[in-house]
Amino acid sequence: MTSQAVTLVDVPRPFLDTISSTSQALSVFSLSVKRPFAPQCLVLLVDASRVGVGLHCSDFAVRSNDDPVRWGRAIGHHVAGVASANPLAAGCYVMTIEADAAPSPADADRWFAIADVCDRAGIVLIDWCVRGFATVAAHFAGQGAVWCPRHVAGLG
Repeated sequence: MTSQAVTLVDVPRPFLDTISSTSQALSVFSLSVKRPFAPQCLVLLVDASRVGVGLHCSDFAVRSNDDPVRWGRAIGHHVAGVASANPLAAGCYVMTIEADAAPSPADADRWFAIADVCDRAGIVLIDWCVRGFATVAAHFAGQGAVWCPRHVAGLG
């Protein structure tokens, strides 16, 4: 018999475990996202070895009718600000929780805008995920959907 604990969810431990995939980042985000869902931005910072060194959750949100590039730059500047407070940060995973959102071609523009701002700030945007949720106004738009705009941009 082994003494190793077996868990249903394998969540990387901060400052110890490497976060080598988006699914591992999602397991960290799943423990910190607000419930019931509300607009939110989560930033998981990793060091040069991809070990988690910080997690920031905020109510940062933009209106869904904002220009995709402007929206992406706003999130990018938010991420750069969060990362600048952590001297170990070399890269990040980002998750936005968006009301009545669904995958769209505009996601590619948002991805490139976020990645550009992060790159200029010296932070590698490893991946960005969107979690949509429906409001009363739109019962089913994006309800429960999780997607990675990097794929829309043709990068993965």
